[in-house]
Amino acid sequence: MSDIDGYGSDDRRGRDRSMLDDDESEAGSVSYDTHRKYSDDDEDEEDDEDDNDDELRRDGFVVDDDEVEENESDGEERRRRRKKKKKKRRHHAHTDRGSDDDLLDEEDLALVAENTNQAYEKASRFKRLKRGRGRQTVGDDDEDDELRAELDDLVGNDGVDERRRERERDFVADEDDDLGLFGNDEIDDRHGGRGRGRGRSMGGEYEDEYAGAGYGDGDDYDGEDTDRPRRRYDDEIEPARRARAMPETRINEFVDSLDNIDEDTWMELQDIFGDGEEYAFAMNGPQQEEAYRERTLAEVFEPAELEAKLMTQRDEDIRATDVPERMQLRAAGREFLRPLSDDEIEEETTWVVRQLHAWLSRHAAESWDSADGEEPFSQADFINERFLAAVLSVLKLLSQEFLEVPFIARHRREVFVTREGDAREGEEPATREWLTTGDLWRLYDYDQQFRGLLSLRRAAERLVDRLVSANSLSRDDEEYARDLLAGASSVEEISDVTDWVQSRYASVIQASAQTQKPESTQKRVARSVGAWEQAVSTGVDEFIRASGISARQIGDNLVSPASHIPAEGFETPDDAARKLVGEHFSAVDAAHRAGRKTVAQIMALDPQIRRFVRAYCAEHACVITRPTDRGLREITDEDHPAFAFKYLRHKPVVAFARSAQWLALQKAVSDGLLRVEFTLTAEAYFDPRNPSSDNDIFEADREKTAQVVVSQIEPHLRTDAVNDAAAAWDRLRCDAITTAVRDQILPLVWRETSQHLSTQAFDFVADACRRALEKRIDIQPPRTDDMEEGVCPRVAVVAGGGFDASSRGALRVVVVDENGILRKEFSADSMRADGYSGPGDGIEPLVEAIKQHSVDVIAVAGMNMQTRRLFEDVSSLVSTHGINAMVTYASDEVARLWCDSDAAREEFSAQRREERYCVAVARTLQDAPSAYASLGARVLSLSLHSAQSSVDQSALLAIVERAYVNVVNRVGVDINVVASHPHMQHVLPYVAGLGPRKAQGILSRIGAGENSLESRNELVFRHICTRTVFINCVSFLRVRPSTDVLDTTRIHPADYDLARKMALDALDIEEEDDDSATQRGRKRADAQSRYVSELMRRAPEKLDELDLAKYADELERLLKVHKLETLKFIKNELQHPDADPRPVFEPPSEAQVLHMLTGETLGETIKDDGTCVVAATIVRVQPRFAIARLDSGLEGFISIGNVSDKRIDEVSDELAPGKAVVALIKRIDLDKMSLDLSIRPSDVAQACSRNRQPVPEENSVDKYFDFDSEAAMRERAKVHQNKASARTRTIPHPLFKPLNAREAEHYLAARPRGDCVIRPSSRGVDHIAITWKVGDGLFQHIDVREDGKVNDAALGTSFLIGESVYTDLDELVAFHIDPIVRKLDEVKRSPKFYDPEADPLYASEPVADALGPNDQSEDYKTRRLSLWDTRISRHLDTLAQSTGRGAYCISLSLSKPGSLMLAFKPTPTYRGIMKWTARVEPNEFRLGDRGRYPDINGLIIGFKTMQMNPSQHGLMSGRDSSRRDGHSSSHRDSASGRRDASGSGRWEDSYRDRGRDRDRERDRDHRDRDRDNRGHGGRDRGWDRPRHDGRNGGGGSGWDTGASSSNHHSSAAAASSGWDV
Repeated sequence: MSDIDGYGSDDRRGRDRSMLDDDESEAGSVSYDTHRKYSDDDEDEEDDEDDNDDELRRDGFVVDDDEVEENESDGEERRRRRKKKKKKRRHHAHTDRGSDDDLLDEEDLALVAENTNQAYEKASRFKRLKRGRGRQTVGDDDEDDELRAELDDLVGNDGVDERRRERERDFVADEDDDLGLFGNDEIDDRHGGRGRGRGRSMGGEYEDEYAGAGYGDGDDYDGEDTDRPRRRYDDEIEPARRARAMPETRINEFVDSLDNIDEDTWMELQDIFGDGEEYAFAMNGPQQEEAYRERTLAEVFEPAELEAKLMTQRDEDIRATDVPERMQLRAAGREFLRPLSDDEIEEETTWVVRQLHAWLSRHAAESWDSADGEEPFSQADFINERFLAAVLSVLKLLSQEFLEVPFIARHRREVFVTREGDAREGEEPATREWLTTGDLWRLYDYDQQFRGLLSLRRAAERLVDRLVSANSLSRDDEEYARDLLAGASSVEEISDVTDWVQSRYASVIQASAQTQKPESTQKRVARSVGAWEQAVSTGVDEFIRASGISARQIGDNLVSPASHIPAEGFETPDDAARKLVGEHFSAVDAAHRAGRKTVAQIMALDPQIRRFVRAYCAEHACVITRPTDRGLREITDEDHPAFAFKYLRHKPVVAFARSAQWLALQKAVSDGLLRVEFTLTAEAYFDPRNPSSDNDIFEADREKTAQVVVSQIEPHLRTDAVNDAAAAWDRLRCDAITTAVRDQILPLVWRETSQHLSTQAFDFVADACRRALEKRIDIQPPRTDDMEEGVCPRVAVVAGGGFDASSRGALRVVVVDENGILRKEFSADSMRADGYSGPGDGIEPLVEAIKQHSVDVIAVAGMNMQTRRLFEDVSSLVSTHGINAMVTYASDEVARLWCDSDAAREEFSAQRREERYCVAVARTLQDAPSAYASLGARVLSLSLHSAQSSVDQSALLAIVERAYVNVVNRVGVDINVVASHPHMQHVLPYVAGLGPRKAQGILSRIGAGENSLESRNELVFRHICTRTVFINCVSFLRVRPSTDVLDTTRIHPADYDLARKMALDALDIEEEDDDSATQRGRKRADAQSRYVSELMRRAPEKLDELDLAKYADELERLLKVHKLETLKFIKNELQHPDADPRPVFEPPSEAQVLHMLTGETLGETIKDDGTCVVAATIVRVQPRFAIARLDSGLEGFISIGNVSDKRIDEVSDELAPGKAVVALIKRIDLDKMSLDLSIRPSDVAQACSRNRQPVPEENSVDKYFDFDSEAAMRERAKVHQNKASARTRTIPHPLFKPLNAREAEHYLAARPRGDCVIRPSSRGVDHIAITWKVGDGLFQHIDVREDGKVNDAALGTSFLIGESVYTDLDELVAFHIDPIVRKLDEVKRSPKFYDPEADPLYASEPVADALGPNDQSEDYKTRRLSLWDTRISRHLDTLAQSTGRGAYCISLSLSKPGSLMLAFKPTPTYRGIMKWTARVEPNEFRLGDRGRYPDINGLIIGFKTMQMNPSQHGLMSGRDSSRRDGHSSSHRDSASGRRDASGSGRWEDSYRDRGRDRDRERDRDHRDRDRDNRGHGGRDRGWDRPRHDGRNGGGGSGWDTGASSSNHHSSAAAASSGWDV
């Protein structure tokens, strides 16, 4: 019993008994019994003050606080208050007392009695009325009668109301029974309640006291209700009490009841006796204020403590209610504990079957993974009546009989297992199990959901009824609401109806709710108005009616198409809005907007429209995820929890069913990593290279999603009329439904969908956790071959590794008996037989303990890899000494948690943490369910599922505990053994029908010795269980020993007769009748169970001879009950009464041992697939190898060949103990529990590169993963990373500068032309960039690729630009950059070179003034390019006009720095110019893909040659776009540059094969011909035309051209026709 139990029982009864004894020994009278005498001398009065006060307290007029609460901490304060009251009473006595003569002693009373001819009997001095705890003893009743008789005799009045006396006696009797120990039904029936006050004949104080406390007439008072406080006197009540106690008031009240005394007699009595006011302080003040009141548990203990000890009022209610505790805990109110009617069961079955059919239909296409447990409802057949009957029967057992799942699964199998066909001779008939235990639990959950649905529907119906009773609900609305509620199949649909009613009658509902509250609690609140009420108040309802079709009718059309057709009219929406202009609207537009908005609100609130949208979304909704900016930065590694769903592209909602992905997704959303959107569109096209556009795309997709839904609704609200008014109303309705769907319905549906997915994910995670725990506990204890079935082993635990060896040795050994009791413990340093200092000191004590306690199992446990060596030592010890015991590893996950718990410290207060750890290991082996259950809520600290921390822990625990329920009820509980051993009691709450509170109640009545059970019937006879709870739990509680052998089995008492009948038939014994059994002195049950015992002991195999199928058929024919499954179970139980149905214990595998000792999980934390890189520390170095240790304690072997990429002589050349290394796991050796590691940089780099694939592997991401977006993101990340790493790179060269491109240009801006810098490249660590100054504001950036890099920071051994290879940077600058600079110098010396910015014609217009400051922006570059094009065009126009022929020039290329632009104007009348781009390379100029020229003159000749024969050289003809757009030429120049870049490095031309000498000779011939042509004046085409000999080839890709042409006419004809090239 707990402290709280003791408080509420023995101590309280002891105090009550002592109080009653005090009352009986110190019985006395009220203030009339004893009179005090006061001396006239003030000094005597002061001397006698203390004695008087003591006597008053002794006589009961003053209740001493110290007597009642002498141990309270506020005693000093009470004493100060008491002194203050004494002083007040003395002052009151002196002022109110006329003289000392007014006080009467006993002689005066005797004299008065003699004068009035009355007999006087001296009263006892010690009689008093002591009202401690507000009670009066039984003996006081007679004393009060004597007091009344004495007073009547004294005043000569025998007319006191007898009924008043009777009421006073009744009140005293009731007070006597204030503890609730006795009952007085006669008094209760006569007066209609308990605790009525006394009559005023006793001065009124009792009546006032109890009436003020709420126990007056008409109030029932239950003495057992300790939570109901008794009111004390306070500052507000006390003045009124004293006023009622004034002399005149008392005299007047007494005169009214005593008619035989005249006024003179009263005055004489008052003169003689006084008015009694001097004793008022004793009757009213101190006694009432300091009256004892027993405190309730809620006042003594904290609420959390009461809740922890299960002693709240709710706990008491659960104990008293005859419903299984788990069913009560899941209930949300009394409605959930009500047995459902047959009609409700039918409705529930229909609802459940629909839910199952919908769920299975959505997931029919998906294959079930066996890792997710058994497939739910795998035998479901919705057209098979047997399956439907099975579901109906199970729901009846759950909802009407309140039978729990374990009971149904064992004792009501017939309702869901049916026979299939006829059985062959000698064979059992085939059966089909429609439902599994898991399916029963799912029906259990469905039952809870349906009850919640019923509760909500009843609440909605009550709301409708309230409106009907208030005559506020129209008949149409009532029918509509009731029809919708009757057809509602989900909580959302009922909420839709409630919202609809609220929108139409919000003010009525609010007013009704206010009137139902008491006036004192009514508050003035703001009046709420529904959408329809607001429309009516503003007149918009007329606008809605004019729309032609209501929202309700649209909903009807969605259910039954074409049920309503919009009414035709000639009034447009503007006409209808115009009628509203006036009081509420000032303009037509405002009225029109208000009307359209209200129509949208009404549509959004219609339940049928909501249901349609909800159903459509449930079937077609998909999920899109995109990372936020933070997500792009953080979700980069494939090991990140959110990586698998970082980019989801239209994943269907139904695809989330069998995973916990939604929980992880929601966590990523809450962390700001992802953005999740629901969609109904087929595709949302995101730009992988522009993540900033995601918001715009999401917004557009939201509009498209709304249009998808609207497109499904629009046909049901449009009209076929073709007039303008109908079209206008159609547009308004379409706009309204679009607004309703987009802004109200879809957000609501998406919230509901998210909640549904969260619930679905929780169910998955909870079931996975339950299965993981059940797998741990659903296993038999380890047993040796010679152990009997059902016997619990004795276990010795040897633990080491991770313990403190400073004081008691490194090893701990404990021996635990079969009941889990610690029998022996000791410490040792070693168990090794061949240790350095001889045999270990723990060998002999361990062998002795094993033999002394007959140990069956030796378990080895520990916290690190040293435990493996200990296991080998113990195994060798057992083998050497020939001990018949099993040696096994033992899991310590329970022990690690339990050894530090308060329960462990309380049970083993004398043991240290290590010994408690060992005991927990042993108990886990002996009774896994009990050991795991002892953890309580901490069981969730175990690793059961990766997402278990993402769900509600209390709800998860309720589901996880079902693992205990399944296993415990499958095995059974020995109730007497459990009651005798507290550490085993943790499993009792998981027995069917029980729970923590009911199990606590059972254990409080059962214990070792005389209180133990002798039979199961005592559970009822001793009022331990109520009926329903007994039915649920009795078969799972074994009673050993028992008067009936069947009580030791798992057979239900309801089936005992079947078991006895089977035993008699198997033994061929005729059944005895009742008389013969009684004549032999045995009870009927004992007589028949005797044969059961004999059968079980001698010949259980005889049961195999029984034909159970025929017997079951006979029972079904006679009793209409199918019992075949029950008969099978009885047969198996009688043959194997102690059989454990759990799987046989198997020693843990190597992988499991590895996880136990290191925490590493094979295939997850460590892998040997060539990608697992781990951190380790070198702990040992040898010449040819090294040993490294991981943080988990796992060790790895590093051979000399896996140390470095270089050849080394010894490992010590590279490694030393204590050095931290990064290693690749190459092999995992489970036999040795070790790893083979490699720390070679190449191996580690290769493993890391495999982890950084451009695109993740498909098996590592979701099925709907967007690989394109991920690839683009990785490319962007690589660029950013390269840029970041480039900043930090350093190259040992004088020209190196850590600059980016823009900074390099800024640096070179003030330096001479031709200067360059070497800088890091943004393309990666294997690239560098060279930026050199081409001209003012022109810079060329050359990409250089490095080869032969040793590491990322090192410089490459070779440098490649295109196909040119250089051995070092100096060679690159000398043979690549410098020759290009010289080539450009050669170009600038040519007379054909033109510099637009140095033209003297524009000297008055400087470039800086024309372009503005150079801010390096794209706009500046565009302006500069336009300026160059304009000036070049003007220059060529001037030349052509002056010469009357075509003109050309050469200039630098702005769009492609480092290249040349050849501009050409064929004739003076040609509009625009044509451009070619020529590349400048170290030793030549290149025009197109094949034109290569060693100097500028050769370039000019080649340019002219290509102009002469455009077709032969592959030229493209077309009109130059510069004639249309002056800026387009730059675009084509850029495009041409791209084509040139793509062709760079191609050397397939035949000119290369002939050699450079041949090229030079050819170029000289060209120059000679050019001079000859000039001399002959051949200028018919406006340019110097060389003779074409077919040797100067040129590609046409250098042209800025459009469409191709095969024109072979001469150039003269082409020029005359004005063609553009």
